Amino acid sequence: MEVLDEDGQAIPGFSAADAVRYDNVNELRLRPAWGDNSDVAQLRGSNVRLKFYLHNARLYSFQMLKE
Repeated sequence: MEVLDEDGQAIPGFSAADAVRYDNVNELRLRPAWGDNSDVAQLRGSNVRLKFYLHNARLYSFQMLKE
């Protein structure tokens, strides 16, 4: 998954290239991470887009939680 700005450009540190790749995962809740960065709270107040990359998988739903 990558986080994009309003113009559809990857936000540095949250690009697909920075994302941790998960293989053979069957989880109800999976927290995305980008290298050592997994806190999207720094993007709070910004308009962003999320782009999911899936291979032989289905995305049932997603939810952003405030912690």
